[in-house]
Amino acid sequence: MDEIIKNENIYIQYDSNVFDNFSSKLFNIDYITKEGLIKSEIIGRDKAYEIEHDGNRYFLKHYIRGGFAAKVTYDKYIFDSVASTRSVKKFNFLNNLFSKGLPVPKPAALEVIKNRFTYTASLITCKIPNEGTLYDFIINKKMDLELWKNLEITLENFYKENVYHSDLNSKNIIIDKERKFYLLDFDNSYFLYDKNNFIKSIIRLERSLSKI
Repeated sequence: MDEIIKNENIYIQYDSNVFDNFSSKLFNIDYITKEGLIKSEIIGRDKAYEIEHDGNRYFLKHYIRGGFAAKVTYDKYIFDSVASTRSVKKFNFLNNLFSKGLPVPKPAALEVIKNRFTYTASLITCKIPNEGTLYDFIINKKMDLELWKNLEITLENFYKENVYHSDLNSKNIIIDKERKFYLLDFDNSYFLYDKNNFIKSIIRLERSLSKI
């Protein structure tokens, strides 16, 4: 069940089934650093941290700008409505996929901080215990025919649910101890109804694999 905390300029939403003891301080980098909650830092398109809270592991992502926009602002986006913010859209999208039984991280909490005409956004997702990425498995020669077949079935399941992954590559596909595949990083992804567009994400993945 989702709970909402909001005031004049801050909107926080979290899943009370995920957190027994939620704290909005989990979005505060200074706080989680001081308390030693950060277990690792992930270098990527956005700023992300693996954090621990009440014995459970999560990923905290703070959305930052890329491309030309990054020269103007580090992490601010134009505000239109809470529903259209990056963290809310991603939270709802992941919840939708998770409810369909697709192998994705469960969204746990989000924060939107509004400042006049702009906002900043952060998202917390549950960490999926895993043995490594598809990239790791390939370079360490751990992939076998069964795993390739499992990957094919996984991608087919997303295809059947009309899910377009905008940045499918070998480093945002992970594998757990049960040899199950999960897809990560669904920013700018969406539902599509022209099946031909799905091929674009597969081509992107093939390009990623060809570079290994």
